[in-house]
Amino acid sequence: MTRDEFLGRLGELLACLPAEQVEETKAFYAEAIADRMEDGMTEEEAVAAMGTPGEAAEATLDELPAVPRAIARTRRRSTALLWVLTIVGSPVWVPLLIAFAAVAVTVYICIWVLALCVWVVAVALGSAGIAELLFAACGITIGHFPYVLASAGMGLAFLGGALLVGVGAWAVSRQIACLSALWARKAVSPFWKDRGEKNDAAARFAA
Repeated sequence: MTRDEFLGRLGELLACLPAEQVEETKAFYAEAIADRMEDGMTEEEAVAAMGTPGEAAEATLDELPAVPRAIARTRRRSTALLWVLTIVGSPVWVPLLIAFAAVAVTVYICIWVLALCVWVVAVALGSAGIAELLFAACGITIGHFPYVLASAGMGLAFLGGALLVGVGAWAVSRQIACLSALWARKAVSPFWKDRGEKNDAAARFAA
């Protein structure tokens, strides 16, 4: 089988996917074949090293996220069947999708509310510290030094607490940002695959 025949058949088997994705897959296999030919293989040997077009198409579909993979396989069997399943199943999948989105948004908001609460505590302590230092300054003007010492001590203690809590709030915010990113990736993983995962999949295809 020649390269053009392989790529043509692969495109036919992947017609259930968006045209851009089909062209991207064909371009990848064309490059893989070219690399093997540069290493000394004949065109037929390089094409044979890719497996059959059917195997390449199945590998491509297997690397898709769950939902696009199911849609693509159903569409490959019959576009009409896909529409029938979409319409008939809408009373089930639409409420589930809405509930899933609501849970995802709620979790995202809740974890950031936790970070906000820590920052509020830090700001409150800092404000109290500044206020106590202002009171200490007022005590200096009236010459009440015990009051000055007490207010200055309280102010510095509050500012120290604010600094400590602020450092903790920063650390918590970073951790929550990481958890938010992880949660977002998990939430969209049935529908979308990021570039890093696609590159890993491409490396496995080329092996």
